[in-house]
Amino acid sequence: MSASDLPELRPVSNVPTAYDATDVTPDRQRRWLGIAALAILLVSALAADQIIRSGYFTIEKVTVAIPLTHVDRGIVERTAWRSIQGNLLNVDLNRIEESLETLPGVFQVMVRRVWPDALELRIVETRAIARFQSLQNPNAISVDSYINLSPTQILSAAPVLRGPKTQRETLVDVFFSVFPLLREVGLQPLELSLSKAGRWALELQSDDVLTGARFTLLLGRDDAIEKVDRFARSYAIALRRKVDLIAKVDMRYASGFAVQWQGEGGGSTVQLAGLSGN
Repeated sequence: MSASDLPELRPVSNVPTAYDATDVTPDRQRRWLGIAALAILLVSALAADQIIRSGYFTIEKVTVAIPLTHVDRGIVERTAWRSIQGNLLNVDLNRIEESLETLPGVFQVMVRRVWPDALELRIVETRAIARFQSLQNPNAISVDSYINLSPTQILSAAPVLRGPKTQRETLVDVFFSVFPLLREVGLQPLELSLSKAGRWALELQSDDVLTGARFTLLLGRDDAIEKVDRFARSYAIALRRKVDLIAKVDMRYASGFAVQWQGEGGGSTVQLAGLSGN
């Protein structure tokens, strides 16, 4: 056979490459791992939901950790039970605390879970209490009739907040704003009132046990807090020594105020310049 009879050999450029399993396996493994993780997460969520919704972990006991001096223990426990929804794992502790802090004499509450079936209450009591009175029904008593003040406050009488029922929160906010201003200069608020027409007034008493002087502060419609602040600073400088002679102070002036003294008629007043600014 001659060389010309041999078949011609040509290079082949498009030879199929062998299947490289190493390029595909990691992606496939990642997909399977993702599916497995999702399945485990789903099963865990379903199991947790069944445990939480089941009859397990029910709350069997509510205990008061600290002995109570002024507040009735039975009322505290019954109020806590009425506020419980769910079991030990999903009960809303904030809801229980807020409910208990509406009780007269309960200033602050901390509730914690005690494994496996109990809640523990820690109560901070107070004897400083203010009372809200609605203009429509001043003798009505409800869960929002009392405002618990800090136990560090020493009051000779419970202050009264009187006004329209719809303005209760406004009265409370104003009271808490003016209270420290008055206490700083030795005055105790006996009554904060808001009329239907929107006029503010304060009845005050001196801390001086010898005089126990009382007088009224007329604040008008606007800027009640600013007017109390202005009066308190002026009182500390010019009026403290004459507190037993004061009958009424009218703050319804752009600046300054008018004082009506004890034993004088409504038209006999003395206008004084008051402090302004900071």
